[in-house]
Amino acid sequence: MVIALLFTIPLSVEIFAQTEYEIKIPSGASDPNAPFFWSEKSTGVTTGEITIYPGDSVTWKNADTAFHTITSVSASSIETGDFEVDGLFDSGFFTAGKSYTRQFNELGDFYYYCSIHPYMNGVVHVIKNPGSVKTIDRVASGYSDDGLGFNIKYILDTNLQNTVHINPDEKSLTFTISGDTESEQLILILPPELIENPNTAWVDGDMTNFETEDTTTGTKLIIPISPNSKEIKIMGSQVIPEFGQITVMILGVSIVSVIILSQRTRIRI
Repeated sequence: MVIALLFTIPLSVEIFAQTEYEIKIPSGASDPNAPFFWSEKSTGVTTGEITIYPGDSVTWKNADTAFHTITSVSASSIETGDFEVDGLFDSGFFTAGKSYTRQFNELGDFYYYCSIHPYMNGVVHVIKNPGSVKTIDRVASGYSDDGLGFNIKYILDTNLQNTVHINPDEKSLTFTISGDTESEQLILILPPELIENPNTAWVDGDMTNFETEDTTTGTKLIIPISPNSKEIKIMGSQVIPEFGQITVMILGVSIVSVIILSQRTRIRI
């Protein structure tokens, strides 16, 4: 018989804030033989290429002794080397210690170069924000050793329902999206203590391919979804705790208790 367990779980939400990124123009960048011309502060990436979300800002800071510009050009002109200015943004000349900041609100790829040193060029990729980082707490709390259950983190532009459907026969977890979504993917991080080797996923009853990545907190699943998808089912090699084993343990404890009680009764007689 299929046992379906429903757990009601509170949600805590951590919202992505608008972020300001910094790309430094390092000392010596005006030399065409310099080892690199850009350096992103948070990652150290030196390609001048950066990926952000709508509403985020990028600041280019001049740590060189020469003047530089951040000037928007068309994508095709980057490939041909003609550097056709498209007028979307232009910092004008700014010198050592100065900076230029631009907020990007539209999706797309925004190419730029330094009009003084055209070998210095890069691109800002503005992609759709996948949503907020949220946590489902105390999943299967009644079946964990500490009684606290397990936490599942996910990223989505709306909420998952505060109910997780666990089917031990299928070794599956089922999530339901509560509101309308425009996201193209759902990101889940599933702790191995809850489900081992998540290997199959269904979206609204249709099996789908997905990406996995091991993290320090569990297995990250990147599941493609369609706008207004509703039900996500994940199957693994084992749902933990092993509900069948727990039942056997409870039964064993009950049998031992009955035997002890019977022996005590006989002694009294």
